[in-house]
Amino acid sequence: MTSRLVRLRVCLALVIGCGLVNVTQAGNLVQNGDFSDNQFNNASHELASGSYHPNGITGSGVAFWTNSTNSAFNIWFNKDNASTTPAVSEYSEVQKLSASYNTTNLPTSVNGFLALDGDPSVHGAITQSIGNSTTGFLTVGQQYEVSFWWAATELSNRTGYTTESIDVSLGSSPVQTVSYGNPNGTNAEKLAPNAFTGWMYETMVFTATSATETLSFLSNGTPSGEPPISLLADVSLQAVPEPSSLALAGLGIVGMFVVRARRRAKSNVE
Repeated sequence: MTSRLVRLRVCLALVIGCGLVNVTQAGNLVQNGDFSDNQFNNASHELASGSYHPNGITGSGVAFWTNSTNSAFNIWFNKDNASTTPAVSEYSEVQKLSASYNTTNLPTSVNGFLALDGDPSVHGAITQSIGNSTTGFLTVGQQYEVSFWWAATELSNRTGYTTESIDVSLGSSPVQTVSYGNPNGTNAEKLAPNAFTGWMYETMVFTATSATETLSFLSNGTPSGEPPISLLADVSLQAVPEPSSLALAGLGIVGMFVVRARRRAKSNVE
């Protein structure tokens, strides 16, 4: 085999192999998924919504995200003092997490997260439009994986049993996380007063039906008035690799090893 043909095969294998990198390392289509771009200067703060704009905050206060309704009560918390330093809020009562809150399992890169009130009388989704000229448009029919960290807990000044979950949607019917605990069960089956579940990593797969979709997170809980709180951190959305692309890329990798093995064998003969 000529050296030129060998080089050609190596180049072909590298090109095909690179397809694996492009498929599996596609960029995050969520902008500001870690909520670090905000107007709060690391001070825990209620998100703005509707006509309420605390301390001159505009929009939601968190770049690229929208607090969907006037009644939504959601807070951006600094992860380092979420249980010790109250958030700036429209309410006079102290707004901080229970003492059981901790950062165990939460990625060290996260410095803040959202606390979403699940009280059905005041809850509202936090949303972002996905698919644009900056991050790239969605491909209709393509599957996309949404990943995030979440936890269920309660504010420090509440003492009742609660249930929490998050409804997640990407332009389609919402998918619900596990619920803590069973809304129809006894108090013992519900999240104990001031309890904290710990951070949990969640992934969900959606199929795009449009080039632009709305990614939504809505906290659902019981009962009214406690309130039940769902925490949300480090949101990501990436295309799911197509099986055919992975197979082709895999052949490319195999081809690389075959060519290298033949070159070594030829070298040993010479």
